[in-house]
Amino acid sequence: MLACVCLTTVCCQNSKKKNTPEAVTEAFAKSFYTADFTHMYQYTTKKSHIVIQNLQKAMNGQPERLEKMNKQQVVFVETKMEAQTDSTASCFCHVTIDGQPRTDKWDLLKEEDEWKVTLVLP
Repeated sequence: MLACVCLTTVCCQNSKKKNTPEAVTEAFAKSFYTADFTHMYQYTTKKSHIVIQNLQKAMNGQPERLEKMNKQQVVFVETKMEAQTDSTASCFCHVTIDGQPRTDKWDLLKEEDEWKVTLVLP
């Protein structure tokens, strides 16, 4: 019984760590930089899914570029919170992609008690 209590506690702590703005930003960014559309959907708001659908359609017409992106090596240097309220957050993600530095800012919203990246069409 003690083992079950310990296991439950560890699982709950791990899920809390995964539901931070920084953790969600990193998970989304990795899927974004590698064109992993399946995981992009998991880490974005429902309203953002149309943006991902448009990206996916555009990438389907460029199979060489899609293959190259799928193989990119993404290394996180730092993910830093810029601002946070109870329902919104902004994070800067500093990465290297195939050795090239890149920094992006991602905005997040709480949706059904989970942090999600929000995407908008330009």
